[in-house]
Amino acid sequence: MWRKRRQTVRNSIVLGDVNQFMKDGPADADPDREADRLREHVLFRARREVARLGLQQPTMIPVSWRGSDRWVQPSRAVLGTDPGRLSGTVHRIPDVCRDLPRHQVVVLGEPGTGKSVLALSLVHDMADAPQPGDPVPVLMSLSSWRPAVPMRTWIIRQIRQNGSGPAARRKVGAQAAAALFDACRVMPVLDGLDELPQPLRARAVEAIDAAIPKGCWLLLTCRAEQYEATCRAGSRLTRAAVVELRAVETRMAIDYLRQSKVAGDRRWDAVFEAIRGRPESTLARTMASPLMLYLTQTAYQASATEPAELLSGKEYASRENIEDRLLDRYLPAAYAESAPGPYTQTRARRYLSLIARQMGRDGTVDFAWWQIRSLLTGPAVGLAFGCTWGWFLYALLGSGWGLATGLLTGLVSLTAHAVVRYELKQVYVPEGALRGPRALVRHYALIGVGSALAVAAVTGVCVSWWLTRDLNAQAPLARHYGALVGAASGAAALLGSAWGSYQASRLWFWLTGRLPRRLAHFLEDAHRRGVLRQPGAVYQFRHERLLRLLGARAVKEPYRSVQGEWSASWRRWGPLLPVFATTAQVGSALVVLGTVSLLYATTSGVGLDYRSGDKPGYGARTVACAPSSSDGSCTTVDVWSWKVPAGSSRHTVWLPATVRDRSIQRWSGRIGARGCAHASVEVTLALTGQAPAAFTVRDSSDAPAADLPHPVRPERRPVSVTLRRLDHRPCTLLVEWTGPGLVDDALEPVRKRLGIEAAGFPVRVHTENSRITVLRNTALPPIVNSASRVSSRYGNAWLVCT
Repeated sequence: MWRKRRQTVRNSIVLGDVNQFMKDGPADADPDREADRLREHVLFRARREVARLGLQQPTMIPVSWRGSDRWVQPSRAVLGTDPGRLSGTVHRIPDVCRDLPRHQVVVLGEPGTGKSVLALSLVHDMADAPQPGDPVPVLMSLSSWRPAVPMRTWIIRQIRQNGSGPAARRKVGAQAAAALFDACRVMPVLDGLDELPQPLRARAVEAIDAAIPKGCWLLLTCRAEQYEATCRAGSRLTRAAVVELRAVETRMAIDYLRQSKVAGDRRWDAVFEAIRGRPESTLARTMASPLMLYLTQTAYQASATEPAELLSGKEYASRENIEDRLLDRYLPAAYAESAPGPYTQTRARRYLSLIARQMGRDGTVDFAWWQIRSLLTGPAVGLAFGCTWGWFLYALLGSGWGLATGLLTGLVSLTAHAVVRYELKQVYVPEGALRGPRALVRHYALIGVGSALAVAAVTGVCVSWWLTRDLNAQAPLARHYGALVGAASGAAALLGSAWGSYQASRLWFWLTGRLPRRLAHFLEDAHRRGVLRQPGAVYQFRHERLLRLLGARAVKEPYRSVQGEWSASWRRWGPLLPVFATTAQVGSALVVLGTVSLLYATTSGVGLDYRSGDKPGYGARTVACAPSSSDGSCTTVDVWSWKVPAGSSRHTVWLPATVRDRSIQRWSGRIGARGCAHASVEVTLALTGQAPAAFTVRDSSDAPAADLPHPVRPERRPVSVTLRRLDHRPCTLLVEWTGPGLVDDALEPVRKRLGIEAAGFPVRVHTENSRITVLRNTALPPIVNSASRVSSRYGNAWLVCT
């Protein structure tokens, strides 16, 4: 046996079909056998659906149809028959398909007229009692087709899907399915063209017309208005006869209800007499809908009920009230105990009630997965961002800053999240979106995870860079805090994304018993049962009044859409909406961090109080004004000045005005000279106990004040400046110190909290006007006038002033 198996594999390799062999097994040369296998499973599925819907208990509703008189009808020459003579009931649809020369039919109808039931009935009847030459009818839902998959490929996949399962002895392989389709041995029964997004309907019709070979059978169902609009756009099935479902006649409705009751049951007599005598009455017009007729039979099947109540009472005065009363029985009928599936009537109603309330809250008749929103999600997002940045600022600056930052970032995060959620813009899906609900979930899962990783990376890098640059933190410590803040911010961003919020809300509703664990599976099951329809990327209740019956507030005219309806000028920004909230949330936190750094940098000045020596002149200088300075909104700085004649010097001593628990870093401001051409002055700045800093300033120039050799602990020690003329020109030189004072290390308390040691600061080497030279670890040159040995982070150095 193994030898034969190996030989078969070897032959498959020679033919180049080894991959197909591994998938489908050896090809079956008998197409009749493959068709029988496919028919067997199609019939199994159809019988199960017919039994679930109770379509033959005791008989099907006699829905009639006739050839459409709309302009979408092909000509008689194309059809080979007069379309006006086409008529019959649902049971005659297979005969019409056999009799038409082209064997192609389009079935149109309004909501609730039984289009899907007709398609199922055709599949059941043709598979159960095939006649010679009949193909195998295969029911396919068009809502799952997208242009990315060629129509022929999609149909073959549907054939394979219908040809596998417990009823089939062996599944139909890809080669066999393709061969059956190409040989017209399969009849695609395409249900729900109107469930495709509007821009795709015309493309679908064109693809169907091109993919179905000449002479092959076809049936397509669609709502009348949608198919007519598609044909007006220039796309139609050129070889298909168009028929329309009609309302149930009064006589047929009475016959159906009479066959449904037991012999001797007189409860319906008054109803029959009323609708027979008044065929235009509210009740008679309600019974003209196949769905309402079916629900009436279901609602009053039990002997304890009284159908005559439909004839009297305020709640039955209008058709809408009667339909609402009957629709209340719709879900029990769709989720009957005998119907296969994991969802009972009670559970299904509870799940659908939550979905309906979410739709009513959003003011829309469309439902998409991103509408699942728990009231806890927004506060959870704000709490996540607030705790992350509140903890970080607490670690840096203490509880006050931590609490304020946490509240601010949390509030901004909650607001940004609420804005995009309230306007249903967290997911931007145009009406022509090609992705279905499941594909959109996967797509936005990638967007959410990608955004979270980007937020984690950007935040971590910014925090690490700030710690290294402003606090001189070592790389391991900076990376540690960067990783913690980045990871926490990324997790908060993921929670705030459309996918993250959906998963968190779905989990909460599942834990509280209001949604199933697998929501997508439940929605697909409801779509299969006919409770929901799926036009494109969203779901809709097949009957909109079910929204109110399920507890949602009435939405007569939906004022909001879950799909993108922006004007053309704004539409290009639609793809950025998924990251808008995340950008606002992370941006607010980084702005807080930058504000803290700037605030500490601008409050690090230490003023000086005059003590002795040559008292300078005091003044102020305007450095910046607002665009409109009429209100006096200008910024000024202090200016101290000395007049230094030729051959003289000036010496002034101050004391620091304030002493903070922060190390002093440098002198502030700039020192300049003017008023005496070619003159120069030597400036010596000294802090008691520290090496002085000396540099030369020439006329019409200035220089920044010097840094200290290394930070100095805060003490109220004298500070002095000495000005000495270096030239002998006869004029007086005016020396000005703009922005005088000292600068302390404003972030030193932050370093202490993080355990970062304050590093020394290198001596600044001034440019052309400065004559400071740093000689590291060298002997003192003999020509130096004055020198001091200082300690810096570079080791021992000589500060030489020449």
